[in-house]
Amino acid sequence: MIGAAGPRPVTFGLAARIIGFLSVALVPLGVVAYLQTRDLGEETRARSQLSIIAVTEAAAAGERETILRALGGAQALGATAPLFKNTPEACQRYFREYLRATRDFTYAGIVDLDGRITCSSAERSFDVSGTQRFAAMMRHQRSSVNLYESASTSNSSVLIVSEPFFRNDKVAGFVSVSVPTYGLGQKELEEPASDLTELLTYNADGDVLSSHLDREEALKLLPARLDLAELADAPAHSFQARSADGVVRIFATAPLVPGLVHALSIWPKQSRAAISVENDSLARTLPFAMWAASVIVAFLAINRLVIRHIRTLGQQMRAFARTRRLPDRTTDYAMAMELRDMESDFLNMANAILQDEAQLENALREKTILLKEVHHRVKNNLQLISSIMNMQIRQSHMPETREVLLKLQERIRSLATIHRNLYQTEDLGHVNAGQLLGELIRQMAIVSEHPRSRVKLETNLDDIELYPDQAVPLSLLTAEALTNVGKYLVTGPDGAAHVRVNFRRTDERRAVIEISNSCRENAAPSDEVSGLGHRLIRAFATQLGGELEQGIENDVFTIRVEFTLTDFIPDAIDY
Repeated sequence: MIGAAGPRPVTFGLAARIIGFLSVALVPLGVVAYLQTRDLGEETRARSQLSIIAVTEAAAAGERETILRALGGAQALGATAPLFKNTPEACQRYFREYLRATRDFTYAGIVDLDGRITCSSAERSFDVSGTQRFAAMMRHQRSSVNLYESASTSNSSVLIVSEPFFRNDKVAGFVSVSVPTYGLGQKELEEPASDLTELLTYNADGDVLSSHLDREEALKLLPARLDLAELADAPAHSFQARSADGVVRIFATAPLVPGLVHALSIWPKQSRAAISVENDSLARTLPFAMWAASVIVAFLAINRLVIRHIRTLGQQMRAFARTRRLPDRTTDYAMAMELRDMESDFLNMANAILQDEAQLENALREKTILLKEVHHRVKNNLQLISSIMNMQIRQSHMPETREVLLKLQERIRSLATIHRNLYQTEDLGHVNAGQLLGELIRQMAIVSEHPRSRVKLETNLDDIELYPDQAVPLSLLTAEALTNVGKYLVTGPDGAAHVRVNFRRTDERRAVIEISNSCRENAAPSDEVSGLGHRLIRAFATQLGGELEQGIENDVFTIRVEFTLTDFIPDAIDY
């Protein structure tokens, strides 16, 4: 039906499809932008890590210089001091002169392979064979740097730098040099390392050598659940971790003396160093945000320029389909020229439809009036013929002639009644067959043949809409059957004649008409076998497209016709 608005799923609407197409179209750009942003972020991260590592190395330049100088001194002593090893007094004088000349060290001595120190700048010998540090020196036999909180010679905190020396490609002993720690880590940090929290150094075993803060405070800032020895084996890098005090910080480690001493810088999370280790989620989500923004902007633009005008035009069409009222023209000058032309075409089409419908209604009204006039004139002519026949009946003196004329007059009256009911019907295209049959039964003189008999008439008529093509033969069939009933009625045991008319629907597309009357057993009327009434009833049943059934059962004669309700089928036009 025109104007019926069916369900319109939103997922198949124009807006949803545009969003889908734009999303698919912008996906390659979004992927490329994401990949480029990721690569740029990785490159920025790598450069930032190099930067913070360089800052760490620069901040620990003093510690590195001191340790390298101590290593250089130990190597120099390792090359010359063994020459005086067998003369302890000369060896002691040599080491003391060396310390006075350099002024950087507080102690120097040679550790024999048995753990004894007999040649040193001190005035006495030492035995370190039972210490863990000596066991580690003998196990690794390489350079080492260790912290002694209280040295036996100076009773102060020092760094012991040990360097092996060789004779005949074998380790002959170790030269140890003491460096005081009171000067390490005391230098004030400058830009860009001014915002770091702590800078400390540690050896390959993970022992802290120096720190700017107090040692106990510095240990609280180290990464929790992470041994510094693990960092000593890793290359220079930066990372984010939670300190032992529960605060998340940024850490950067860099080798000062590869394989021997490393520096660890500790930064607050909000510092400039955070960019080197934190994933820049904002930068990675920026391509997706730009993709979403592009889709939204494109959709809003299309919605403003196209969709809302199409929606308005659709509302106008549905309103016109429901009310048949011509909508006003849109005064929105933002509407595109193509949509404005579409709206103009729709309004012109709607105006043409209204004019065509008005013409069709006028033509239909004229045809209805003419058709009613035809039925009225046919009814008048049939009544005129009935009146002429009535005059002829009164003038006739032969009973056979009068009987024939009366039968014919009854059929003509039935036809006149049908046409009268047709022109009085509001809708000539649809006839209420139940009402039509009721009017026909009431107007027929059923008991004309039995003026002294009492007739009981029972009707059960459903309101069924029929086209005139079926309503007319149904009425004629009923009238002819009732005419025969009036001639052959028989009084029953109760002293009355019974007539029953039943018109009902058997299913959605079928109906049945039944006319029955009381009669004598095995006494079928002669006219029902081969007479005119029988032929007319059979002809009307054929026009209905039904099957005629008739017979006597239990002193009741029944005519039954079941037929299919059909739609109007116009006559074919011969062109």
